[in-house]
Formats: sequence, C-alpha cells, structure tokens
Amino acid sequence: MRCKRMLGVLLSVITLLTMAVSFTAYARERAQKLVRVGWYDSAFHRRDQFGRRSGYGYEYQQRIATYTGWKYEYVEGSWSTLLEKLIAGEIDILSDVSYTPKRAEKILYSAEAMGAEGYHVFITPNNNEIRPDDFSTFNGKRVGVNKNSIQEQLFKQWVEKHNVHPIIVELTAKTPKLLEMLKNGEIDMLVTLDTYGNSADVVPVVKVGFAESFFGINKNRPDLKSDLDTAMNRIFEENRDFNQQMTQKFNRSSAVNKFLTMEEREWLTQHGTIRVGYRDHFLPFCKQDENSKKLVGALADYITFAEKAEKNAKPGFEPRAYATTEAALQALAKGEIDCVFPIALSAYDGEQRGIIITDPLISTEMFAVVRTDDHRGIVVDKEMKVAVVEGNPGYDTFLKDHFPKWKAKYYKDIQSAYQAVANGEADYSLVSNYRIGLESNLFEKYKLSVLTTNKNRDLSFAVRKKDDCLYSILNKINHIVPETSLNSALNNYAFRDTKVTLSDFVRDNLGYVVALVASIVAIVFWMQIRNMQSEEKAEEGRQIISETEHDHLTGLYNWNFFLVYASRLCREHPEQPRDAVVMNIERFHSINALHGRDFGDKVLRELGDEIRRFAEETDSIASRYEADRFDIYSPHREDWQAQLERFQARMDKLFHNANISLRMGVKPWQKDMEPVTQFDLARTACNKMRGTFKTQAAIFDAEMEKRENRDQRLLNDLNRALEKGELEVYYQPKYDIQAEHPRLSSAEALVRWRHPELGLLSPADFVPLFEQSGQITELDNYVWKEAARQIATWRSRHGVVMPVSVNLSRVDVFDPNLMEILDGIIARHELHAGDIKLEVTESAYTENAEQLIQVIEELRAKGYEIEMDDFGSGYSSLNMLSSMPIDVLKMDIAFIRNIERNEKDFRLVELIVDIARSLKVPVIAEGVETAGQLNLLRNAGCNLVQGYYFSAPLPAAEFERKILSEVEKA
Repeated sequence: MRCKRMLGVLLSVITLLTMAVSFTAYARERAQKLVRVGWYDSAFHRRDQFGRRSGYGYEYQQRIATYTGWKYEYVEGSWSTLLEKLIAGEIDILSDVSYTPKRAEKILYSAEAMGAEGYHVFITPNNNEIRPDDFSTFNGKRVGVNKNSIQEQLFKQWVEKHNVHPIIVELTAKTPKLLEMLKNGEIDMLVTLDTYGNSADVVPVVKVGFAESFFGINKNRPDLKSDLDTAMNRIFEENRDFNQQMTQKFNRSSAVNKFLTMEEREWLTQHGTIRVGYRDHFLPFCKQDENSKKLVGALADYITFAEKAEKNAKPGFEPRAYATTEAALQALAKGEIDCVFPIALSAYDGEQRGIIITDPLISTEMFAVVRTDDHRGIVVDKEMKVAVVEGNPGYDTFLKDHFPKWKAKYYKDIQSAYQAVANGEADYSLVSNYRIGLESNLFEKYKLSVLTTNKNRDLSFAVRKKDDCLYSILNKINHIVPETSLNSALNNYAFRDTKVTLSDFVRDNLGYVVALVASIVAIVFWMQIRNMQSEEKAEEGRQIISETEHDHLTGLYNWNFFLVYASRLCREHPEQPRDAVVMNIERFHSINALHGRDFGDKVLRELGDEIRRFAEETDSIASRYEADRFDIYSPHREDWQAQLERFQARMDKLFHNANISLRMGVKPWQKDMEPVTQFDLARTACNKMRGTFKTQAAIFDAEMEKRENRDQRLLNDLNRALEKGELEVYYQPKYDIQAEHPRLSSAEALVRWRHPELGLLSPADFVPLFEQSGQITELDNYVWKEAARQIATWRSRHGVVMPVSVNLSRVDVFDPNLMEILDGIIARHELHAGDIKLEVTESAYTENAEQLIQVIEELRAKGYEIEMDDFGSGYSSLNMLSSMPIDVLKMDIAFIRNIERNEKDFRLVELIVDIARSLKVPVIAEGVETAGQLNLLRNAGCNLVQGYYFSAPLPAAEFERKILSEVEKA
C-alpha cells in the first residue's frame, strides 16, 4: 500500500514538472566506405551550367548513401568504358546496368531493380529517308550502339525479328559525342534510352525493347552488394513506389512524347484542327466566357501548351461548349467533334460507348456535400442517396468504383442538387476540391458543409476507338504538360466567378422577385441593401469560409486553403506588413501517451478556439497545419511575447493538472518574401525553442539567421569531420556512493567536435541539429566504436574493464542492422555485451513503445544493459517504467539541481529512489556538483552518481591519467 501511495503522489508531481532537456551526446558514426562510382553524362547523370550534379542515377545514389554512409569518388567515362572498368575492378558501382547471364559471371547485381528503361532508334529531324512504317529503309544504314550494352543486344534481336539488315556500329564514346555523331551524319541512327532527346534535337523512330536496370557491383566487393541491398530494401519499405516516382520526376517528359510519328503527323495533316468538346460552366476546368465566347479554364491553358508541345508538329484545337458531358459525348458519336473533356469513365464504360479514354490529365479530390447539422459523416456500408447533375455519367462511375451502395439521384442543375441535400431528399452531393470556392455561396445559402471522401477522380479525354492516332497524340501531350502549369491554372480559376450576378440573384431569390412586382418601392430598397451585401461578398469571394476549408477538430483553416489565402493577402496588399507565426505544443505525443488521445484532442480544440479569437480580434488568419502545429498570418506587431503568454495562460487555466507548454516562432514581415518562405523561417525559429520549456517567443532575426547559417555549415562539415577525426569522445566517471568510500564504477561517453574554425563544440551545439535534420545517423557507430576501442585499450594497459555508457537514439533503436552492428563491435574488441551500456532517452519510450520494447528485450537477451536516460524530463511515469524492460534509471539533472535548497525536490528524489528500489531498478543521479548533494543522495539510497563534484568529462588520455591511474594506486 505504501508503494502504491508513493506511486500516486509521484505521478501527480511528475506530470506537473517542466524540465529542460539535457543534451547528452548521441553520437555514433557509420563505417564510411569510399566507393568508386561510374559517372557518364546522360539522362541518368547530368550537370548544369554551375557544375551541380543531378539525374535519376545521381539522386538514387545519394539516397543509398543516406543508409550506407558511403562517400563517392566519381570516375568519368562513357558507359561502355565504365562497364569495362567495373568488370576489371577499377570502379565499384555503375548504375543502369541491365541483366545478362554473361555479365552476371563478371559482376554482381543489386537484388532489386533501380528502374526500367525503354530503348528507341533515333534519327535527326531532317532525315526523310528512314520511315517507321517501312523497316526496309533501315537496310544498309549505319546504326550506332553502345558496345556490349543491353540496347545493342535488344537491337540485334529486333533486327533479326524484322528481317532488317542495317550496319551496326559499336561505339564506346560518351552519349553527347554519340548524339553529335548522329547530327554530323557519321551514323544514320542511334539506339539509346527513351529519355534522350529531352535536350537533344532527335526524333524517335521505333522502340526496340525494354529492360529492367540494376546497379552493377564490382565482383570483388560483396560487402558493397550487402550494403546496397539493405539500403534499397529500406528505401522500398519506406516507399514502395520510389522507382515510379523517380521515373515520374526525371523521365515524365520523355523524348518519345515530344515527337509525333510520321503516321500521327499524316493524320494531323489530313484531319486538320482537332475539335474539342467540353462541359460548359465547369470552372476551374472549362467554361465559355459570356462576353468573348472563348474558352477559359485549365483546358484553355492546356490547349495553349499543346499547340506548341511537339517538336515536329503544331496541332491546332477548336474548343466547343456543351451543356453537359453527355451532350458532348453524343456529339462525339455523331462525328461533330473529335474528343471530349473532362471524362471520368472507366475503361469498361468506354468500351460500352465505343470510345477510349486517354491517360489522366488532372486528378481531383472529391468531397461529399452534406447538411451542416448532419453529423453522420461518410457512411460507406449503407445505401445513401447522392444528388448529382444529370447528363454527367462520370458520377455513376465514381460511385460504382468507390461507394457501390450509394445510389445517384439526378437533378437539372447543381443548385437543385444542393437544394435536395438541404431539404433531406438526398444524403449527399459531390463536389471537386477545385470547385469548393466557386460554390461556397450555395453552401452558405443552403447551410451545407463538405467532407472529404478520401477518393480521387481522374479527368481525361475521350476519343472514338477508330481515332487511335488522336488518342496517341493526346496521350503524348498529357505526359509532357507540366504539372505545375496545370496546378497553377486550376488554382487561378478556382476562385473566379464567385461574384453574385443579377441572374444568379433572380434565380436564387424568386420569392423576392414576386414581392418586387407587388411592391416596387419596398423591393427597390431591399434590392439596394441586397446588392450591397452581394458586393461585399464578391469582394470577399476567395475568403468565404466553408467547412471544407477548415480543420475538423479546431475549426481553423487547413493548411492548403490557409496558404492560398495568405498568398492572396500578400499579393493583393503587398504594402501591408504581416508576420508569420508558428506555434507548437511541447512534447504533444507524450501528452497523448499519458492522458489519452481524447484529452489531446481537447487541448487542440481549446488552443484552436483561443487562436481563432485572436485572429478575429486582429484581422489575422490561422491554420492548424498538422498534429500540434498552428500557423498564424497576422498584421505586424511587436508584442508576440505577450501573445504567447496569453495562449499559455489559457492552457494553464484549462489544464492545470497537466503540464501544457507552448513554444512560438515568428518571422516578421520582410518585403517581397512569400508567405511560404516566411512560415519556413518561423518554423525554424519555433524549433529553436524545442525542449527548452520556456514560454518565450523566438523571433527569426538577423542573429537567428546567422545561427541558421552556422547550423547549415555544421551540417555541411559533418562528413569532413568524420573523415579527419575532428570528433572527440570524452569520458565522465560514475561512482558507486553506497560503498564505504565512493568507488569508480563506470563512465559515460560524450562527444565533442573540435572544429578547425569554430573551436571546441559541445554536443548541444550539433547533436540536436543532426537529430532534426536526420543526419544523426551519420554519427552512428562512432562513439560505440571509439568507446569499445578505449575499453579494450584500458583493459590491456591496466588489467581492468571499465564499462562505458553510450547513447542509443530512437533512430538507432529501429535500425534493422542494430544487433549486427553492436555484436560486430563487441566481437572485434573481444568484449562482453555488458561492457557497453546503452542509454535510451525517456522520450523514446513514449513513441512506438511496443516496437521499442521488442528491440530492448532482444538487446537485454544478448546481455546489453539498458539505462533510461533523462528520466523526469518529460511526461513518463513510474507506472510506465514498471512495464519497461530497463536495467538502470538515470534521473534528469533538473531533479538534483535544487535538492539542497528545496525540500520538496529532495522528497521527490527520495520517492523516485524508493519506488525504483522496490522495482529492483538502480538509480543514477547526474549533475552532482557539491558535497551536500552527494550526502543527500547517499542518504536517500541513490546508487550511482556522476557530475563535476568528481570530474568533468575528460579526453581519453586525461581520463586514464587522472581517473584510472588513481584507481590503480588505490
């Protein structure tokens, strides 16, 4: 009972504490290998005018280096020459190597493909002899191929299959030289990757094959293959679509798409202008302007691009408006037009109609329109009635694909559909995310809100099945139109037409029109008032608040709409200074872990309410970006510290039994700076306050910018520091104070950086930085290896084993190679697992606890001792501690600092030690600086201490001289 009472008291006290996080050194270094990589100028490996490297292969290699710690030495040459060097063992890695059994005898391959490549025969644009529809024109022509390459093999197979007799010329030059040879007429054709031609004036003739590509590896370096396979496995575990996304990023605008075939050009010549039918009144996608009668919207921008997209043809387009998609499809069937946009039908639907659907041009997220007072949400397992506009069959396809139990009800126009939802005739309607702003007036009028369906709807062109050339032309253009251009067009048109017109007014307010006939004077007066209101709404058009624009939990804007509105404010009022503010809740994940998600949601709602009140008072806009981050775009002010204290006071009042600590970062207004950049800098400022638990607003000013530049410099200098041995491991002794005389027990390893220009840096200067950037993994193994080496050295010299504690970061815990790395270090120096003690910070135990427990149990089973570091710096409790597999509890320094002056602090330490003892968990106190602290801790029953009372952290040689030598003498 006594233990339980003490536990209850301790839980209450700990949850009220706010502790500064002590920056213990989390340092380890990967065993860095120098890897010779083949570099050939190509679509895979590029350099811009500034000498900066990029490309599919280059970025892939950089991602791999993140997990392997490799440092690259680039060896340049043609692909064929580099393959020979790889076989000879003169380089270690070569990208884009296709598999052949013959090569597999001479080199190793990555276990996973790095991508897939198509290979084409290319000619110059002025070559009129060689035709894709007559392969006999290939006979006798000189065709350049890379010697011993997969494209040579594929081309020879293609030649044999088609009974063609060209002259194959094996070449070993770099690709730019090969393209120059083609241009100069030294060869008539060149076989190479589809991706060539983006920067070269060449025309694809025929595709000869397709093959997966791999990393080729020096056969004498199986260690590199093991590292590479592990890294690629991690890449694919994190993102199974990595290869496809890389292809989309670098090869989307394939050269094949930038040229029309002769057959396609002949079709254009014979057919003439392409007639495009489109659904009218459907911005931001398409609409006929009422004044000019011209097409506006994203489709108009697409056509402008498409007319200039192809290098060897200039297709023309004639847009024609139709009231509905169905009307346009009927016109297509009659031959009045050549294609229809936008179409959202399945391939099966297309087959039933005798049409084919192109690859998607646009993807839009679909939202369900519901009554604001309808709290059922998205119901997928019941039959629901969905009001949609008649004549648009794409809605049927969407429902069948994603919500098969929902049934469509058809209405003459969108207003009727929304009215049906409002009066209960239908449960939902549907709206694209791009049309929400345009229809917000109707949402407001009928008291409707929107909920995301989490489903997308792809919009394509439809063409008749017989028009395969047109289908091919449109698909090529679809694949090269820049996504940024389409997104820009959609965003630009997404807020047009929100002004209330007279026709809209008459249609929406028929009762008032009837009243106008009965009482002209009253109605004129009423109309004036109404028009004034309408004008006000028109001026606010893009700022109309609908449920879709808001975070469902807090009612604040979601980030996407927030950024749109912030950008508009900046653009329309560039002279008005506005500050960007980012605010976070300190260790919100721990609050959720300790108090539950419902409590966490309540905290977010209350903070959101207070932020909304501030926004209303100050003409600001605000957003909940994600989780516990809130953003505010506000007129410039100097008192952000006072505002932070206001928000903090609200949290303290509402949640006085929980320790809710806020941090704030501010980037003041700066001329010509976009909001997105402002918020990036505000976030940086906010992150500077992470872990300080200080109610202090951080302002991104010149001094912080200077620190940012310094931090970036440290990030850039890390690899050099690892190479040149600038990182030094210091050791601080730990003493058993329950012995008659304090006895040396073990030590803790702490890293320092002796920077050649900045001097000696403490862990606080760089470890948190590397943790935030993800580069903490670059420090992996370094302290472990150095500590193990030092233990072995001291054992050899003094005949004693001095156990050393090292940090195990949260990233380390989930490294699949952790056991192998630690076991290898232990075996290399002939140590026991217990000689290396692993410190895991308290905060790590509140995140992914189940996975962490599993890893910790595996480590303990191997004999490693686990210490919970920084206990009390966050929100953990001894109740949680009792379920954690640990061997030692290390109290945070904040517990110790005031125990001589504050009896409450000392009683808390006594409780921790007492309950830890009942759990048979020894306790270490760090930061002991005085004899008084030492005596109090000894009397409380604390087992071990470390701190400046005994010794500061010392370099290895000094530790040996001052500490170990003294022990030997004793």
